[in-house]
Amino acid sequence: MCCTSTAKHKRIGGDVLGGTLSRAWRVDASPGVSGSAWSSRAEILMAGTRGFANWRLLNLPRVAGRGMIDPTETLEELYSLLLITGHLLADEGEGETPLVPNAIQTCFLDTLEADKHPVVILSSSIIKFAEQCLDPEMRLSVFSPRLMEAIVWFLARWSQTYLMPFEEIRDGYSNFGHDYEHQLQSLHSRKALLSFFGEHNQGKLVLDIIVRVAITTLVSYPGEKDLQELTCNQLLHALVQGKNICLHLVALDSWRELANAFANGKTLFLLNSTNQRSVAQTLVLSAYGMRNAEASNQYVRDLTNHITTYLVELSNKNNLKNVAQQPDVILSVSCLLERLRGAANATEPRTQKALYELGFSVMNPILLLLEVYKHESAVVYLLLKFIVDWVDGQISYLEAQETAVVVDFCMRLLQLYASHNIGKVTFLATCGARIKAMLTSNIFLFQIVFHSPFFQVLMTLSSSLLNEAKTEKYKDLRALLQLLSSLCSKDLVDFSSDSIEAQGTNISQVVFFGLHIVTPLISLDLLKYPKLCHDYFALLSHMLEVYPETVAQLNTEGLAHVLGTLDFGLHHQDSEVVDMCLRALKALASFHYKEMSASKVGLGALAAGLKDSNGNPQEGILSQFLRSLLQLLLFEDYSPDLVSTAADALFPLILCEQGLYQRLGNELIERQVNPTLRSRLTNALQSLTNSNQLSSTLDRVNYQRFRKNLNNFLIEVRGFLRTM
Repeated sequence: MCCTSTAKHKRIGGDVLGGTLSRAWRVDASPGVSGSAWSSRAEILMAGTRGFANWRLLNLPRVAGRGMIDPTETLEELYSLLLITGHLLADEGEGETPLVPNAIQTCFLDTLEADKHPVVILSSSIIKFAEQCLDPEMRLSVFSPRLMEAIVWFLARWSQTYLMPFEEIRDGYSNFGHDYEHQLQSLHSRKALLSFFGEHNQGKLVLDIIVRVAITTLVSYPGEKDLQELTCNQLLHALVQGKNICLHLVALDSWRELANAFANGKTLFLLNSTNQRSVAQTLVLSAYGMRNAEASNQYVRDLTNHITTYLVELSNKNNLKNVAQQPDVILSVSCLLERLRGAANATEPRTQKALYELGFSVMNPILLLLEVYKHESAVVYLLLKFIVDWVDGQISYLEAQETAVVVDFCMRLLQLYASHNIGKVTFLATCGARIKAMLTSNIFLFQIVFHSPFFQVLMTLSSSLLNEAKTEKYKDLRALLQLLSSLCSKDLVDFSSDSIEAQGTNISQVVFFGLHIVTPLISLDLLKYPKLCHDYFALLSHMLEVYPETVAQLNTEGLAHVLGTLDFGLHHQDSEVVDMCLRALKALASFHYKEMSASKVGLGALAAGLKDSNGNPQEGILSQFLRSLLQLLLFEDYSPDLVSTAADALFPLILCEQGLYQRLGNELIERQVNPTLRSRLTNALQSLTNSNQLSSTLDRVNYQRFRKNLNNFLIEVRGFLRTM
C-alpha cells in the first residue's frame, strides 16, 4: 500500500534528498573515521535541522496570518524539510517493525529528560504545526494539498516508530557500549525518548490529533487523489497495525466520528474505489480494540449494516433490472462492493463471526446483481473479487454446516457466471472472421470495402472489442481460480471443530466440479496471460497432486480440457509452469502405479486407453504423456533446472508404460544410422533403467538414483539425437 506514495515522493525529489541526508545520518563508523566524529556530525545535523524546523513551524503561521509576505518559498522549503525529517527520524516500516535508528539512540545519551530530547522537541513542533490545519482559516491560507501530503506522509512514517511503542520494544533493544554505566545511561535515554509519546504520557493526545488530521484530509480536500491515498493507505493503515493503539483508538471521539461518517454519512462516498476499500479495512481492523469478541463483532455489524441494508433492499425491488442500470445506482453498488472487499480483507478470528454474517446476508443479492449486471464488466469483477476475498478469509474457520452453505453458494455463482460467458469472446472473434471471409469471397466487393475508411474503423473496433473482452474475461477467470484455490485450502488449514464430511461436503469433488465449470471458459489464448496461466496451473497441479483419484471421475469433455491444458503447460516457455505440470504428471503416474501394484483400479480406463467418437482405440493418458515428456527431454529446449523434476515424472511413467517405453527406445535406435552412435544410444537406454541399483519401488532413494541416471543419459545422447 505504500508503494504508490513512495514512488510519488521519489518523483518530486523528496526521497532523493531525504535519502542522501538519511545515509549521512545513519552511516556506521568506517575505517579511518572515529565513531565520535560520526556522532558529532549527527548532532550538528540534528541541531541544524531542529533549529530550522522550529523557525519555520513557529513563524510561518504568523507570517501567513498577517499577510505580510508571500509564503510560497517558505512552504516549499517546509515541504522538503518534512520529507527530510521523516527520513532522518524513522526507518521505512514496510515488511518489518521499524525501530528508532541506531544513530539517534546513541547520539543523545546525556539527554535523560524526555521533554528536552531533540527528537521529542522536533516531533512535537511538527505535530503542533500539523494540528493547525484543523483551523479552517489556517487551512485555507497555509495548508495546500501538497503540504498536507508531506504532513500525512511524515505522520504515517513517524507514528510507526514513536507512537505508543510496545513495552517489549522499549525494553528489548540490544545493548550498546561495553561498560555497565554506559549501558544504563543508554537505556534511560531510550526510555525517555520512547515514553514521551507512550500510552501513559502524550500518546493519546497525539493519536487524537493524527486522527483529526486524517479526517480533515478526507473531508476538506475533495478530489485530491494523492493526498487521500496517502491518508487511507499509509496514515490510517499505520494506526491499526499496533494492537495496543487500537485499544485507545476506538475510545477516541474523533475515531467514532470517522466511523459514523463511514456508516451513516455521504461524504466518504466521494473517495475513489481503492480508498473506499482501504477505509473499510482500517475501520474493521480497529475492532480489535474493543473489550471482548462480542463487542468487536457488534462494532463490525454497526459499521457494515448500511451496506447489507442497501443491497438487500435493492435486490428486493420489483423493477430491479431498470433501477440497477441507473448511473447513481451503479456507482453506489460499486462503492459498497469495495467496502465489502475491505471488510472481508480485515477478517481476523475475533471478528470472523460478524463478517461471516455479513457475507451470508448478501448471498442472494450478490447472485441477483450478477444476473442484472452481466453486461457491466466492472461491477461483475467487483462482485467476484468480494466473494474471493470473503471466502479466503472465512473458509478456515467455518464449521461443517457453514462450509456446506458457502460451497453451495460458490457453485451457484460459478454456474451463473459460466452461463453468461461461455462463448462470449469466441462470438466476437467469429463475427470478425465471418465478416472478413464474406468480403474476401467477393474480390470486387472486397476491393471497394477494404479501402474505405469505414471498413478500417470497423476492423479496428472489432479488434479493440476482442482485446477488451479477453482482458475482462482474464480478470474474471483469475478471480474464479482464486476462489477455487481458497475452497481448496479448507483441506489444508481447518480450525473448525467438526469434519466437513459430516455434511456430505467433499472439497476435492467441489473444486473439480468448479474446474469443470471454469475450464471451458479458459482458452489457450487466455493462458497466454502470465498471471492467469500461473494461477490455473498452480491450482491444477495442486489438485492432481493431492487428489489424483478424482481425475477418473471427470467426464470426457472436462478430462480432455484438463489433459489438453496440461500438455500445453508442459511445453510452456515459463519454467515455473512446466515445473508445476511435471509435478502433476508425477502425481498421476505414481498414484496409478501404486494402485495397480496393490491390485486396485488406479486410473482405470484413462490409463488403459479409451475409444474416440468413431470407435477407434486411443492411447491412455499416461502413454500420451510418456511420449510427450520424452520428446521434450530429448529434442526440445528447456531449462536445465527442470531435469530433476522431469526425472521424478518420467520414472513412474516408465514403470506404468514399460512396453511403450521399450518400443519408443527401439524406434530411436532404428533411426540411428551411425553404428557408433547406435551403440552409444543402446547402452544409454539400458543404463537409464538398470544402472545405479535402480529398482521398481517408488521411494526417495530410487527417485534420487533415477535423477542421476537421467542426467547421465541426457549428457550422453541428447547432443547427437538433436542433430538427427
